[in-house]
Formats: sequence, structure tokens, C-alpha cells
Amino acid sequence: MAKGGNEWSWPLKTLPKVVVAGRFPLEDRGFGYRYRSPTHALHIYDYHGQIRIDDHAFSLKPGDVTITEAGRASTYDLPAPGQHWCIHFNKVGLRGELAQLPIHFSLGSMQEFAVDRVREIARLQAQASPISLAAASAALQELILWLAMQALSHGDERRENRSASAVERVAAIVHARFTEPLTIPELAEEVGMTQNYLARMFRRRFGMTIPRYLLNRRIDYARHLLTTTNIPVHRVAARVGLPDAQHFNKQFRKRVGTSPSQARIEFRE
Repeated sequence: MAKGGNEWSWPLKTLPKVVVAGRFPLEDRGFGYRYRSPTHALHIYDYHGQIRIDDHAFSLKPGDVTITEAGRASTYDLPAPGQHWCIHFNKVGLRGELAQLPIHFSLGSMQEFAVDRVREIARLQAQASPISLAAASAALQELILWLAMQALSHGDERRENRSASAVERVAAIVHARFTEPLTIPELAEEVGMTQNYLARMFRRRFGMTIPRYLLNRRIDYARHLLTTTNIPVHRVAARVGLPDAQHFNKQFRKRVGTSPSQARIEFRE
């Protein structure tokens, strides 16, 4: 999987098998204990310290990531005990195109997002059902590829890359929670960006403002409900997060070109 140095390779089209996932304590001092696992290991750190992976030494801080290839040795030196998130997973044969990742890099403001994904993988793994284990593998593959994208650039380019990821996360939040009363300040705080910078980057990526993107998502789902159910129009409006029926009717007409009631009739005809 690796190139034997400061980089690690992973197939774009594969499903890793999660062996262990969770949050674990560490209190090693002076590089006294050596770890050499038959599995790959992905760590996200909550502490300061030092790590050696074979002959490569790195300083650690909260939000840093290391990826240790199966069979490579690692040792630690921590000034104080701490905890880290960790996933051990089985290696697979190299197939097709590869993603390249450094064996050590920093997530910065995206640490919380990555930790959330690791926490979910650990939850799925703990359920130990065939479906949950398959879901854990799929989620880990997605996380590895996301990490590869985070590690693509450095300096200002890295900031742009993190910003792009934050914007994509906002879009995902809108898709998942469009029925909630989402606000720009709340979204900006959730992804760790200023409101103005988020608004500018979002418009650059999607060609529209966040409120317009949110409204489009609501109207699209409202049209789906109107054409596939007999739910009254005012209840459809409330269900998609637009409880003011008059405002809903106005926005629906602007987006679709007809009223909600007429849209339902035209579809049935």
C-alpha cells in the first residue's frame, strides 16, 4: 500500500475491512513501547507529543492524522497522557488507480468532521451485524478518500481545499436538514468559517446563495410530495420547512412557474 517513505497509497475502488475502531488512551513516554500491527492504522490525535514511524519522526498536535501501514513500527513520546481516535483495518491488494496520502498531516478546522466520521464507523463496527459491518467498511473508504482530498494541497492551496470541503459539508447539511430553520450564522459556526467567507465560497462553488440553495431544496421536495401524495398543501409547506402558507405559495410559484395546487393537478392529468 505504501511507497515506503512519507506517503501511503490506497485503491480508489475497494472496501477495507474494519477490525478495531474507537477512542483509546495513550500514555507512552520516551518511545519506550513499539507498535507493529498486521493491519493498517488510522489515528486522529487529541494531544501533543511525538511519533516515530520507522525512521520518520513527527510532532503531534490535536487534529493531526497519521496513517501507519501494516507491518510498519511506531513509537510515541507524550508529555502527558492523552487519547486518540483510531481505526485498524485490513489491507487489500492494489487494484486500479490509487489515492496518495502523507503518513502524517493536519486536519486543522476539519478535525471535528473527521472525528464524527470515525465515531460513526466505531458505532457501526460495534453493532457487528453483516449490514453494519458493510456500512462501516463503506464509511471508512469514504473517509480515506476524503482525507486524501484534504491532503492534496499545502499553504494557501490547503486553505482553499479545506474551504471547499467545508462548503461541501454545508451543502450536505442543507440536504439532510432542509426542514429545519437553518441560518447562515449556525452553518458558518458548524463548519468553522466566517459568515462572509462561507457565503462567498458557497456562491463560487454552487452559483447561488445558501438561502437560495436551501429554498430550492425545499421546493423540490415539496413538488415531490405534491405529486406523489395527497398531503394537503399547507401541511406540505410545513413539512418542508416553510410553514407560512402564503410565503410557500409565492416561492413555489416563482420556482416552478405555477401554484402548488395547480402543480398537483397538472401532474395527475
